[in-house]
Amino acid sequence: MSKKVLGLGAAAMDIVLQCGSLPREDSFAFIYGEQLLPGGSCANVLVALARLGTPASLVAALGDDHYGVVFKDELSRVGVDTSNIKIRANGTTLHTYVTVDGRGARSIFVNPGDSLLSLQAADVNGSMLEGIGVFYTDMFPGQPALKLARLAREREIPVVFALECAPSFMELCGIVREEIEEILSCCSLFCGGREALQELAGETDPWQAADRLYHNYRPPLGLIATLGEAGAIWVTETETIHVPAFAVKAVDTTGAGDAFAGGLIHAYFFQGEGQKASLQFASACAALKCTRLGARLQAGEEQVRAFLQEHK
Repeated sequence: MSKKVLGLGAAAMDIVLQCGSLPREDSFAFIYGEQLLPGGSCANVLVALARLGTPASLVAALGDDHYGVVFKDELSRVGVDTSNIKIRANGTTLHTYVTVDGRGARSIFVNPGDSLLSLQAADVNGSMLEGIGVFYTDMFPGQPALKLARLAREREIPVVFALECAPSFMELCGIVREEIEEILSCCSLFCGGREALQELAGETDPWQAADRLYHNYRPPLGLIATLGEAGAIWVTETETIHVPAFAVKAVDTTGAGDAFAGGLIHAYFFQGEGQKASLQFASACAALKCTRLGARLQAGEEQVRAFLQEHK
């Protein structure tokens, strides 16, 4: 049996509202499309992996409400293992309201519910790491993520930590900076979005933020920063590799960073590709995601490879 990616983190249902433009304060916008679509950063990464051909399993807590039922059923449909999902009786599943304008720009309102962040360290154990090739987490929530990260490190399983939300937002969710710094001390590869890295580093320039954080924590495999339209960089001890973003007509940028992370893990850890080739594959996954509504990659490996050929 091939090894899996075990992911612990955000799992949400998204209510996606399409509008011509995002409303300003005290103004209005017409909604011309409304859909209920599954999302959540960690779950999006695992769905991308499953669609690319890498087995994946999610650790999370959902409510037994309508959102939770639909969410779990959709994961099973696309091939993500749901055996490690906890269902909370009378619980409310994390859900978001995502407004998307005609350019693909978005705003997100989060209802955390009472289930996702209820997952405790006691709910996870070392048996979850059997047959696992990579442990991935966005730290939602913090303590069970730290427990599995420590256990994975003891077993020499690579730990990939993604900081997609700013530390100030994570603190609102009960994840304090000390926990972020602890997981940085035991992760193999650190990935982050531009704004999150800037806030964590206290730097306004994203390249300087990435460089400072790498040299502060020195994750063995380096630090990857996703910079939106400016592409992505991979910082290591010896070099900084940059790949530009692919130009596509964006329909919805929600989940682009998650598609990138899934593509990166698939290419680098499971296909054995080099750093630059893995960044390019990940960037192609992010670009293809942006051409479709919703937070999840809809493409398989063959489509991503074809996209790369077309955009040499």
